[in-house]
Amino acid sequence: MKVLSSAAMKEADRKTIQELGLPGAVLMETAGIRVVELVFSRLPQVKKVAVMAGPGNNGGDGLVIARMLKNAGVKVFLWTTVEPGAYRGDAGINEKYLEQNQFPINRLMEEKDIELFRTELEQAELVIDALLGIGTDREVTGLMAGIIKEINHSEALVISVDVPSGLNANSGKVMGCAVKADWTVTFAYPKAGLFNYQGVDYAGEVHVAQINIPDRLVENEPVELLTSGKVWNWLPPRPNLSHKGTMGRVFIVAGSPGMGGAAVMAGESALKSGAGLVYLAVPQTLETALEAGLVEVITISLPEAKTGVINAETAEQILEMSGSCNVLAVGPGLDPGQETAKLLEKLIEGSSLPLVLDAGALEALAGKTGILKKAKYPPVLTPHPGELARLTGSEPGEIMENRLEIALNYARQWNAILLIKGSNTVIALPTGKAAINPTGCPNLATAGSGDLLTGTIASFIAQGISPENAAMAGAFIHGLAGDLLSTGRGHMARDILNCYNQAFQYLEQNSAGRKAEPFLYKVRPY
Repeated sequence: MKVLSSAAMKEADRKTIQELGLPGAVLMETAGIRVVELVFSRLPQVKKVAVMAGPGNNGGDGLVIARMLKNAGVKVFLWTTVEPGAYRGDAGINEKYLEQNQFPINRLMEEKDIELFRTELEQAELVIDALLGIGTDREVTGLMAGIIKEINHSEALVISVDVPSGLNANSGKVMGCAVKADWTVTFAYPKAGLFNYQGVDYAGEVHVAQINIPDRLVENEPVELLTSGKVWNWLPPRPNLSHKGTMGRVFIVAGSPGMGGAAVMAGESALKSGAGLVYLAVPQTLETALEAGLVEVITISLPEAKTGVINAETAEQILEMSGSCNVLAVGPGLDPGQETAKLLEKLIEGSSLPLVLDAGALEALAGKTGILKKAKYPPVLTPHPGELARLTGSEPGEIMENRLEIALNYARQWNAILLIKGSNTVIALPTGKAAINPTGCPNLATAGSGDLLTGTIASFIAQGISPENAAMAGAFIHGLAGDLLSTGRGHMARDILNCYNQAFQYLEQNSAGRKAEPFLYKVRPY
């Protein structure tokens, strides 16, 4: 499923109307139908709804929704920020229809009008936010900000139309203030801002509503939202004649004093994700203890430059031992110092395998990212925003605000598959394409979670999935396993790992044989 910028969405609208001949009024009517469908699917007994319609087509959607709700027997309080007769085009058609049918339209034009608006909000069970739509690109102030604050302070549930008002549809940044929605019905295609930065907290449950815009109009858009069907189709079959030697071999270089658990998590997640054999190479100081605790993972002791730090001169040994494997993962729990940097340089240049680099490997790469271009294949990098900030010399906050743009930029610059971890993880490819992962929740915010992801991606590569698709599928499964835990506190990384089998079963049950998406596609569950 494509993810669009506001400009791309407007262009798809324009082509549908002007080139394909479908009237804009039909699109607006269909959009209204989709929102009303969600209203009654979530609140079938709703009696009173406040509709807040702003200017432009987003406001026009609000007028359509108000009419349909009233026709369905709902008491509707319709408010608009537009003067009588000022709506144009399709929105103007709907305003005229309402006026000619004596539909009461309240005008909120000045601060003094807010008190009456507040009174009606207090009566409403639900608010429809059709104030600003996808075009917000500057700070919301004045009367509009006051309206948004009233909506957020009310006890009513909120459905936002297309995007929550005040949210930048591209970056997910709150432009001064924004409506905090319980549900967002976004039209035709997801908007990037709904899954990025602050948009994650403001959009609520996201539904993608089909309104008759053909997919071929956006087939060249570079960003996609991962879906269960797509991920399921990437997973390789497991024939009856399979054995451990045919299911892929993973070689992981990991661990340092105090960070042995990271190595364990990476190794076990690689097995849990389906790899047949996993070799875990660790500093000799750790090997005895890890071997005692790891039953299925094969541990290998590596010589040290100093206690707990793998000697860079062991690179040739690692390359030789990993030669029979399908992927080389480096970094979970590794010491990030100069010795590791030297080791990493030799491994990147010398390995003929796909690479997955995380944690200590990424720390060691700071200031030395030029070496990435010497890899035989574009390596998979899995930084969180803090790690990426150190790699790029930027600030974590800057990365959080511009994850998609930054990911695409550095994926091209480094010739790497760049996965920026966080809420709705972004995966960018050196080809200029990217994906947004809809799975994952705060259950993943725990030590060791990233190490699980590293092992999962490496496992998928070993099983024959391309590194690009393995990075995306790994993020999806890892997030889904976290989502399947109960929400709230009380979970550790091992709890996420223990949900992997359930995640694969869930994926199969909800994806196998799936055909077209429904009119209202709920981003979660997947």
